[in-house]
Amino acid sequence: MFAAALGAGDVACVEMAVPADPAAAKAAVERLRDIAQERSVAFLLRDDATLAARTHCDGVVVGPGAYAAARKTVGAQAIVGVAVGTSRHEAMEAGEAGADFIGFDADAEIVSWWTELMEVPCVAAVPEADFRRVAAEGWTDPQAAAAAIRGLG
Repeated sequence: MFAAALGAGDVACVEMAVPADPAAAKAAVERLRDIAQERSVAFLLRDDATLAARTHCDGVVVGPGAYAAARKTVGAQAIVGVAVGTSRHEAMEAGEAGADFIGFDADAEIVSWWTELMEVPCVAAVPEADFRRVAAEGWTDPQAAAAAIRGLG
């Protein structure tokens, strides 16, 4: 299903939530990372820079204040995004620190503000974002997953 969803449209990056069980996490990361990277899609982990580095992911997405530690862990060549919810202040701090992108909640007003004033790209589930986010958690139907990707336009 994951491969079919990636093939349904122009996908630049995948962000994966890390399963709580360490053995299951490593196995899932390695399996899905390979599928994504074979299709030239960047594969990022959420909130676990150590596992991202250990499993050769393309990077990590962390919360506010965690950029410096994540960058040190994954290295200069990896992607480090910072998810800030709707905080303009935390977004600006992360951008100034060097984040590769800023992740926002689905708030068209803040995303429009960001894209008009800042150069660091943003990711959000609104059309105004530089890159659109689709939540994939809970997908169990391959046709629904592919339709969600195609729906990004």
